[in-house]
Amino acid sequence: MTHDTATPWTAATLAAALRARREHTLALFRQLQAAIGANALPRYLPELSPPLWDLGHLAWFEGWWTSRHPGLMAGSFDAEGPRAGVALLPKADAWFDDRRINHPARWNQPLPSTAVLLDWARRTREQTLALLPAASRRPAALALFERVLAAEEKLHEDWLAIAQTLGIDPGQAADDPNPTPAEPTPDPLASIDATPVTWARYLPFVEAGGYAEREFWTAEGWDWRKRTGLVRPRHLAEPQDGEPLRRARFGQWVRLDLAMPAVHLSAHEAQAWCRWAGRRLPTASEWQAAQQGASGFIWGEVWEWVRGDAAHSDAASTAANTDEADAPTLSPTAAMPQLIGASFATAARRRTVPADRAMPADRNDGFWGFRSAAV
Repeated sequence: MTHDTATPWTAATLAAALRARREHTLALFRQLQAAIGANALPRYLPELSPPLWDLGHLAWFEGWWTSRHPGLMAGSFDAEGPRAGVALLPKADAWFDDRRINHPARWNQPLPSTAVLLDWARRTREQTLALLPAASRRPAALALFERVLAAEEKLHEDWLAIAQTLGIDPGQAADDPNPTPAEPTPDPLASIDATPVTWARYLPFVEAGGYAEREFWTAEGWDWRKRTGLVRPRHLAEPQDGEPLRRARFGQWVRLDLAMPAVHLSAHEAQAWCRWAGRRLPTASEWQAAQQGASGFIWGEVWEWVRGDAAHSDAASTAANTDEADAPTLSPTAAMPQLIGASFATAARRRTVPADRAMPADRNDGFWGFRSAAV
């Protein structure tokens, strides 16, 4: 089900959206668990949380903001205040409160079985749906139910990134972005690109040895490149003589479509390409102004790295658009630049209005690309 973000929610439309989203969540969870059960998760991956922990956290988050929240009907967004009673699952606060559980601990603590967590998630959702009719008389309260829906939508996108990282086929849960209209001769004087940088534009940097040239990288970016040993973008195969370039897509090698946006790029890689090309990343304000006013501006295929600016990088804005699930990082001292827009994996209703989020500069596991602007 899709919902126009400009249309006010009702109890009925929210209930339908929550039910439909849960079907998608459970379908993707089962695919991930089946594949992980056969191949086993690594002991620890700093980029992601085990899907079983994610499922438990989703149910915990839902109860925290709905059935356990004394300020629910007033639409209170008090994240720290006391909650009514305890979660339906004993010890849930100790296992799944992400303010208490750091990222490594999610991998190392014993958790209830899959069956127990699925049942808890089901019962929590039933409580949420039972509260919705009363909330419909208090529009402010519906915002908290929409918050629960948004968290589940975001988890779906995160799980698709996990599937890509682990080489798991999610079936019909994901489709590639649409090919970007080709830009055979992009205007170097254009203030901002009309489309994200495609593979056709990014690959010459790789082929010219850009990953080995210190001059194109920031100090932090060069340290990251040496630490990771990357000589080409993540999931891009090493070129073979006479063979078309390939990339890994959910566990399968597919021919690289040069018209598609370059993806799975860190902010360091985006910045290095811009230096090589004599361009720069746009600011968030420039990006939004172009999105609102430029003819032919295409977005929503990949999240896009942008430079922070005074209008978008203050602490309050960053805190409002960064949730704890984005916090794990390969480098504890990495900066937290911004991503803006949406990706093909973002819920359809959220691809109508651009969003922004903060992310460590060295993360390249998500569906992230960039566009450039004139220097």
